[in-house]
Amino acid sequence: MDFFVNDIVWWKISLNGLMNGWVPGILTFLLGLLLSKILEHRKLKQKLKSDILEIFIPVFNSGESISMTMADEACRKMRATFNAYKRIYPGVFDREAERKLGELLSEGFIVDGEINKKFFEPNTIQDLIKGL
Repeated sequence: MDFFVNDIVWWKISLNGLMNGWVPGILTFLLGLLLSKILEHRKLKQKLKSDILEIFIPVFNSGESISMTMADEACRKMRATFNAYKRIYPGVFDREAERKLGELLSEGFIVDGEINKKFFEPNTIQDLIKGL
């Protein structure tokens, strides 16, 4: 049923106005929300990785001699920070890198009275953190 007044089909004009005016604006808004969420997720992931690296690099990758207590304390801080981020932001990190780094940190710096051999390779640990 068409509604004619003065030979104008009003529902076609209002549908045309809706399609040309409202729909592009709504779609642009929704696309902006989606992109904002993606960007915030990337920023958060980068911040979490940099926080862990800020603990790791000054102690293990500085090239200077460090004490056992200082290294053990840094390892505990890294483990606590990593576990807190895993609990607060689940699913943010890459699963494989998260598993490997979690195993490394749960072993600890000192294993059976000796230094964990994995901590002698700071570049691999740094790559694990960057791969998160």
